Amino acid sequence: MLRPSAFSRFPASLQPKRHARAGTAGLALVVAAALAAGCGSSGSSGSAASGQTLKIITWVNPPAVKALQQIDAEFEKANPGVKVDLGTAENVNGPYKTLLQQTVDATSADIVTNVQQMQPLPLKVTSTNTTYWQTYTMHGVFAPLNGQPFLKDYKSGALAAETYQGKTYGVVSGEYQEGVFYNKKIFAQYHLSPPSTYAQFLTVLKTLKSHGVTPMWLGLGAVGPIYLQFLYYNLIDSVWQPAVSGSLATDLENGSVKWTSPAFTQAMNEEKALAQYLEPGYQGEAWQGMPGAFANGKAAMLLDGSWDLASVQAANPSVQVGFFPLPGSNTPANNRSELQNDLTFSVLNGSPHKTLAMKWLAFFSQPNIYKQYVDITGISSSQNSGTFSSFSSQVLGSWFGKGDYYTSYYPVLSDTDSYWDQPANWPALQQDVISGTKTPAQVEQLYQNGWSTS
Repeated sequence: MLRPSAFSRFPASLQPKRHARAGTAGLALVVAAALAAGCGSSGSSGSAASGQTLKIITWVNPPAVKALQQIDAEFEKANPGVKVDLGTAENVNGPYKTLLQQTVDATSADIVTNVQQMQPLPLKVTSTNTTYWQTYTMHGVFAPLNGQPFLKDYKSGALAAETYQGKTYGVVSGEYQEGVFYNKKIFAQYHLSPPSTYAQFLTVLKTLKSHGVTPMWLGLGAVGPIYLQFLYYNLIDSVWQPAVSGSLATDLENGSVKWTSPAFTQAMNEEKALAQYLEPGYQGEAWQGMPGAFANGKAAMLLDGSWDLASVQAANPSVQVGFFPLPGSNTPANNRSELQNDLTFSVLNGSPHKTLAMKWLAFFSQPNIYKQYVDITGISSSQNSGTFSSFSSQVLGSWFGKGDYYTSYYPVLSDTDSYWDQPANWPALQQDVISGTKTPAQVEQLYQNGWSTS
């Protein structure tokens, strides 16, 4: 919803889960090999037995790896004689992607992970516009989890993200949230309260600026305008989504709503208005420095995702942080936190130890075990209930685990779309609106011109 280096910080939305497309011939061979391995597997039934080694692979996301190592140790203790082998590789779109392909090809693991959820699929599926994860799921590479008791613990949105043709193929381990993180001390100093409407937000921004305080911090350096998602995602959701009767994303894809909508114009005008309250030179400020800059008081607010809260706390353990959804609407109920499903666990259909893999997922889903994962990673819970004590849960407060999935209002973009409708290029036009080099009307037409012919 792209983590350079070890992928320990960037959100799922910046990883091109809807963007990276497979080479059709190469993927077909991988899928065929995986299916052949699955057909010949003898591990699809039977009970978990002593002496078995469960193989799990994931990418190097340090908090998640730490949590999984702890949970694996407890699983081994609860199942004497069973071992868990956790394999890792860096960069979900680099070495880990290669490891995943090799693992699926050879059926050399039992549980695999990714952030490329199955849903949403493009409205018109072709051989070139689906991700590896979607193609694997559609071709039976993963084992369906229907009937497993632990599924009842998870939210409907988390289950829907990994459901295809009525079968659920993965467990979404949690959600990250985007919005506005604010310094409580600075807000108290200027007698400010978290705004719940766009008008109130403008008042807060103007008040801070009048006192010489930088209102908001955002860094586009080394990542580019895609990080403007901290503005445009929330504004599209709060301004445009309420203007349609169903799912804005679906309506855009099927053509019943066009990019030239007045509500989109309003969202972009608000984006331009809000951007003037960012720190000077935000386009050159490195994204890596965002948590530290905010933690050390360089701005009253941080536009970011909850994955960065651990870095904020590490940079300044005494900082007091609050949260509110970025408000684009003057109707408070329309302003909601943005949710992004993250790491998903799926069992390979050809798993040598399928029963043991299901047992591990059931163990992971237990409230006392799942709490460890949530508290260590700082992720928001994708389960229906539970009590958590992470720094993120304290900061997010009543918004913890609540909000709108960005996939409900932002349509699937593909590298096979026309130029401005490709995921790498779409955000550049938002920067053009902010800088004044293009008007919202010009940008809307560029999106729509390609959209109508793609």
